[in-house]
Amino acid sequence: MSIRVSHENQVLQNGGRNIGGASQMEENRPVSKEAIRLAANVRYMNVGDTFTGKITNIDGMALELLLADKSTLNAKLSQKMNLSLGQTMSFEITGGGGGKVSLTPLYANLAGDSQVTKALNAAQLPVDSRNAEMVQAMMKEGMSIDVNSLLGMARTVASYPQAAPSSIVQMQKLGIPLSEENAEQFEIYKSNSHQIASEVSALAENFAKEAGTDLSLNNALLQIVTNDTETDSPDILKNALAEEENTVPIPEQEGEEAEALPKEPVSEEAKPGETVQDGKMPAPETAMDGPAKNVIRDTEVIKEPEPASILYGKNTVTDDLERLFTAEERNALAESMEKMGVPKSITTSVRDAKMTSYETLDMIKTAVDLFSKTAQDKEEFTHSLKELTGSSEYGKLLKNELAGRLLLSPEDVSDREKVRDYYERVVRDTAKLSEALSSSGREDTTLFRDTVNIRDNIDFMNQLNQVFTYVQLPLKMNDEASHGDLYVYTNKKKLAEKDGNVSALLHLDMEHLGTMDVHVSMNDTGNVKTHFIMQKAELLDFIAEHLPELNERLEKRGYRVTSDVALNREEKNVPQIMFRTVKDDRLVQKLSFDVKA
Repeated sequence: MSIRVSHENQVLQNGGRNIGGASQMEENRPVSKEAIRLAANVRYMNVGDTFTGKITNIDGMALELLLADKSTLNAKLSQKMNLSLGQTMSFEITGGGGGKVSLTPLYANLAGDSQVTKALNAAQLPVDSRNAEMVQAMMKEGMSIDVNSLLGMARTVASYPQAAPSSIVQMQKLGIPLSEENAEQFEIYKSNSHQIASEVSALAENFAKEAGTDLSLNNALLQIVTNDTETDSPDILKNALAEEENTVPIPEQEGEEAEALPKEPVSEEAKPGETVQDGKMPAPETAMDGPAKNVIRDTEVIKEPEPASILYGKNTVTDDLERLFTAEERNALAESMEKMGVPKSITTSVRDAKMTSYETLDMIKTAVDLFSKTAQDKEEFTHSLKELTGSSEYGKLLKNELAGRLLLSPEDVSDREKVRDYYERVVRDTAKLSEALSSSGREDTTLFRDTVNIRDNIDFMNQLNQVFTYVQLPLKMNDEASHGDLYVYTNKKKLAEKDGNVSALLHLDMEHLGTMDVHVSMNDTGNVKTHFIMQKAELLDFIAEHLPELNERLEKRGYRVTSDVALNREEKNVPQIMFRTVKDDRLVQKLSFDVKA
């Protein structure tokens, strides 16, 4: 028996309503556009691959499946099957083609297995889909299937009806603490939908959109994004305002615009409207060459050639205003800041891209804090502030800075303390973000759920680290968000012998290089072996060309290095390796080196 899944009829939940006419999902939990990765990727799975789905709607022969990453698929039964609403099942890919894939419920074959049936009958357990999947998973993990073991596992599986039985068995085998949150994260990891880096951009963008319509939420976000570093922004703003107050306008002359000059003492010989320097009248042609030459005209707009390196990617993260904005966008942002009261002597630096993106946002936050207390016309200030925060330029700036806080700098990866500080900051910031959403009545939104999910993801990583050494590396590389996994292979029996061998896998997903696995092993004598596995054949020569440079750098640090590069078109992601779900165990065996923590 098989299920035909049509991806053209794929359902996306948005805002609690359904797009595509499917029934409402359980708990009305909406799904963001970024959460359809697993649903879209099912069509690219290989025959024999499995995934888990929960039946959220049955309409005759049509099904709706809720997947691990909260995306949904519409499926159609090829023949009548005994299925029930709310049932969580694992499906195996049995074929594909024509935009559709054939799926078989895992239990369909398992229930006919004589060993599965005998084991369930001996324990007097029903031969149904969940029990059959449970027994098969226990056998696959090498666990005993005697009566007591089956009864105990059946009670555990029954305690987590929302999770697939095979996932509960695997978690029990690995020693991962069981909870609803961990079971949910385990499914997400198994489906390779766990990457924090892929969630950061969408999260930051959605927060920026919400901030554009809610000033109190915007103020809370500014406090979160700019609270780590003491800057000179308050002094710079106050000094600029003081200088602006100490200027007087020169009446317009025919054909010229009025300009502002510093106040000067007026001598008895001076005529009204004229200024004197050192008791002497300056010549008209040199009068503007003094202090006023640095004052920007009201109508002046900085125009410059567009840099070729402007970043337009949705995952852009940079501290360079010239790369983040076009000249027109910088002008627009500067004008909005000026309307709010920021002096031109400061906004000129925005136009010229002489301020960093962080300095710009910090200056806006400083201006908001100051002017909200001192503005003579509160209504006008509020209007200008709303105009600024509602602009696309400000939204891009806020998104950029928030995303940057939730990503890890590559230079920090080698420092354990900096990695630890990074994760502590992310947990702290997401808690504050959740609190800000709660305060604004947004607890039931997708944005709130996505924010909590990042914290749950990190907490699950902590649980995983009780079993093996693993950490995600949500990297800020080349002004783009990139995903990395660092997995240190641990043989606990050998660990006790302290043989000094260390082996690790660094898995990177990058925009231009694609997926790259770097396997590194080192023994106690300083011999290092690096093995690069690429998914793109055209990059083999590129990596091989730069291997001597890598070897040279490592050798300068006292290591003896050998490196090679190979091609492997069959993608095996880190979660598959960790949870041993790959069909071909040769890669796992090759990488299961001894390790010293």
